[in-house]
Amino acid sequence: MANIVWHEKWGIELDLTRDDLGHESIPGLWDLLYQSDRIDALRGVPVAKRGLLCGGVCRQAGVAAWMYLRERGGRREAVHERSEDEERHRAPLSDEHKAYQERIVRTAERDGFPADLEVRTSVGPRSWIQTDTLVRGADGRLIGWEVQLSSAGVEGPRSVKAAKYGITPRHWPREAVQDSVLDS
Repeated sequence: MANIVWHEKWGIELDLTRDDLGHESIPGLWDLLYQSDRIDALRGVPVAKRGLLCGGVCRQAGVAAWMYLRERGGRREAVHERSEDEERHRAPLSDEHKAYQERIVRTAERDGFPADLEVRTSVGPRSWIQTDTLVRGADGRLIGWEVQLSSAGVEGPRSVKAAKYGITPRHWPREAVQDSVLDS
């Protein structure tokens, strides 16, 4: 997903973080674009023919990454057609992030609980949850740890999905750690 979308046909940039998409002179722009995209989808128009491109990371990299629009939980989203285009938006894990993950595994295993890093857990035929660290606790309880180096909230769609499928979400904010993970 991306926050900046380039509308190829109209030659304008759309900022999904803004209610007016960055074009206050065009009232109802989101509704117009979204309905048009839904109609194209129903008619079987390929995503690449709908005229929406990633206007951020992909465009800066010189890649034409086609997108479609959707609404989920009241949130507007522009979604990449191909997963490899979406991957371009993910930053590699920092050494600090990896150190926190390893610390969780060491602590869990020291106390007798099996743990692993970057675990994908299947929750359906085409759906999965990935956690930074997955600990198998008492009575087989799964605890998925997410290391937060930014000020991300504890609640969110991934936490809700994890809880729905029996993984207790836990976030380990850097400010909660008293001693340096990098030193241990």
